[in-house]
Amino acid sequence: MFCGDPGSSGYASCAEQEGLFVIASLIPAMLALVLMAAAFATPAVRRNPTLRTQTLGYSLIAWCVAGSTMVLGALPPL
Repeated sequence: MFCGDPGSSGYASCAEQEGLFVIASLIPAMLALVLMAAAFATPAVRRNPTLRTQTLGYSLIAWCVAGSTMVLGALPPL
């Protein structure tokens, strides 16, 4: 995201919004953690290898979304 020069008006507001991206990455990270725990702890999922693989796949996707959101938020505003 282009925020302009550090001394320009609106730069602080733009930089704060970048910080919100880091906080927003907690939502998919928590989803990924719950899915991963369910894949190993839930008896119904443990009995069915296809369902376990699908659950772990969704967990991996959620981890990727969380990681990319965190990277976008952690990048310094340009």
